[in-house]
Amino acid sequence: MADETILGVVVIVYLTALIALGWVVSKRVRLASDFLVAGRKLGLPLTTATLAAVQLGAGVILGGSAMAAEFGLWPGVWYGLGCGGGLILAGLLVAGKMRKQGGYVPLDFFGSRFGERKWVRVWGWASNIPSLLGIFVAQLMAAGSILTIFGFGYTEGIIIVAGAIMLYSAFGGMWGVVSVDFVQLGTILVGIPLVAVVALVQLSDLGHPGGTLGALSKAIVTPFIPSGLGSRAVFLILPFLLSISVSYDAFMRYQSAKSVAVAKWGCVLAGLIVIALSLCVGFIGAVGAALYPEVGYQEVLPHAIGTLLHPVAAGVVVSALLAAVMSSSNCLLISLSGCFTRDLYNKVFNPAVSLDELKHTKALSRAVIVLSAVAGVVIASRATGILDTIIIFNYPYMGSMLVPLLGGVLYPKATAKGAIAALFVGGAIGVVSFLAGVPGRIHGLFNVDLGLLLAYSASAIVFVGVSLRTQPEPGAVSQ
Repeated sequence: MADETILGVVVIVYLTALIALGWVVSKRVRLASDFLVAGRKLGLPLTTATLAAVQLGAGVILGGSAMAAEFGLWPGVWYGLGCGGGLILAGLLVAGKMRKQGGYVPLDFFGSRFGERKWVRVWGWASNIPSLLGIFVAQLMAAGSILTIFGFGYTEGIIIVAGAIMLYSAFGGMWGVVSVDFVQLGTILVGIPLVAVVALVQLSDLGHPGGTLGALSKAIVTPFIPSGLGSRAVFLILPFLLSISVSYDAFMRYQSAKSVAVAKWGCVLAGLIVIALSLCVGFIGAVGAALYPEVGYQEVLPHAIGTLLHPVAAGVVVSALLAAVMSSSNCLLISLSGCFTRDLYNKVFNPAVSLDELKHTKALSRAVIVLSAVAGVVIASRATGILDTIIIFNYPYMGSMLVPLLGGVLYPKATAKGAIAALFVGGAIGVVSFLAGVPGRIHGLFNVDLGLLLAYSASAIVFVGVSLRTQPEPGAVSQ
């Protein structure tokens, strides 16, 4: 049997098993809260697994290996440090408090802290859709690239992976996603370190004058921030270091935890796992560049898998790469369904009805998942630059909402007027930065790598300044 055929069989069996698992756990989904936050019943292992899996996507794995191949070990770890560090900060600072407060999506916290406003829900919904969909598209792009290298067509690969994600997410909701995440994280924890070990063994055959240690040192020793990459480091580390705690995907997962302690420590443990795996990925990229200098940076990791491993082992590791992509993708689809059903359908159009009592909520959630998957497939073939695609689409939502949400937890004197002022200022900068980062009239007008840093800084100054000059509104819940 040809190597590509073996790889294809392993991958198809793996995807079929994930769909079957989603179908099995769908029996647990009775209420809308079961679909969106797993009935708030997740223990520490499942909470840790799903929080780690959502961050171990195309950015950390494929983007990280490409950065390491081009610039050295540490640049390949930047994105993982941002994501993993963001989870750790979320656990230590806000996850427990927000889990105690309850809610389904981040704007539930905003409503309880500063008062419910429909226009804030509409803005959060409108600004978050391109963010979540853009990241989802980036994951599908990565899936298509992975499967192309191993014999599948690009569009064919995107359709296969999107179809599998769509089915098990629509079947089981958060229960399906979390169960699959647990399996996928196990696959990643086996596959990625395996490639790192085999690459190290292969490096010893290069015949470097300094031996294996000399070759290893040459491959991985690099400044933490190489010359000229300062703003790039900020671009890859800062947005997620600060934003993960209030992002829809992470928020809905620690809201699924069965207790405050599980939410807190699930985030911390997940962050440590992400950082550890990002180090493995950076090592593979840096060593792979030494092993295969003729291979493009984006292809170093897949090429190492196909070259270094037996076809069956390669199939397992390819499944690990797909697991990384799919674990982020399924979380995004559930987040999109939460954004539509909770923010728009419930809080804007039916605010007097609780989510579990609202009719057609599960059906709407499933419809959003299906339509988002289809839209992702259509868009994926037209986008370029995985890491840029992930981060740029975050600018409008995170620029406007991060400071009000984090400030609501960490700053006891925060007021509704301060939060709203911060929303407008940060949102305006975020939108302009987004427009400057995508093709259009103002593309390239300024360095968008620092766009979110500017949005966060200005928003925080306004947030504190206005809050100090105003009084909390009646009924607002202080922290």
